[in-house]
Amino acid sequence: MIKISVTRVLKSLSLAIAFAAVLALGQGVARADEVLIAGFTNGCFGAGCTPGSSATAGGLVYSNSTFTGTTVNGFRGLGGNANPGSNFDNLGSISLSTAPQAYAIPFLLQVTFTAPQGISGSNSSFFTATLTGTVRSDNTGGVFVDFDNTPQVLTFNDVNCEPNPEAQTPAAGQTTCGQGSFSLSVNDIAIDPGQTVSVTGQITGAQQTSAVPEPATIFLLGTGLAALARARRQKIKRASGALPQKS
Repeated sequence: MIKISVTRVLKSLSLAIAFAAVLALGQGVARADEVLIAGFTNGCFGAGCTPGSSATAGGLVYSNSTFTGTTVNGFRGLGGNANPGSNFDNLGSISLSTAPQAYAIPFLLQVTFTAPQGISGSNSSFFTATLTGTVRSDNTGGVFVDFDNTPQVLTFNDVNCEPNPEAQTPAAGQTTCGQGSFSLSVNDIAIDPGQTVSVTGQITGAQQTSAVPEPATIFLLGTGLAALARARRQKIKRASGALPQKS
């Protein structure tokens, strides 16, 4: 009787260990995915200013923008055409009038990310620029916007896994949750009198890792669960006398 009980205990223990191993495998492997980047911008002219959706200074007008898109090989361009009031997939636009004026003022650009979520610290990045130039009465001259081009690195841990709103190939991966990082930099621009230009930038080095079950681990998990279910059914049948008791 003792021998039967010990044997059954050992079998149950073996099944439990096998089940735990299968669960561990079922957790998946770390996979590098592309990153869904989304957000909006604000800006302002002058020292100590507060960024807003629009701003003016003399003949200069800034209009904000929204952007969304998934990186490819860790890169995402933010250089959509200027369309003041409806800018999209750029960092905003700056218009310069033909009114004669000399310029030497600072500009502050605020970029706020809504995806990925869980960005360490703040989900906003700030880029400073100096605007210099002169517009003459004959519509000659222009303004140069000299940004600090140093890339800013953002890290994140996005635990809110949602379907990607964009159609993506399977190679893009989940793209909406995981741990990772990316860099954002802004480009210098030049504006002619009477023209509007996009404020442009780029996402580089974007990557995230997430645990995704592979087909083999899913198969092993299913096999382990089936084995446990079969052992349970046999135990019930023996207890009811449908199967002979094992010695």
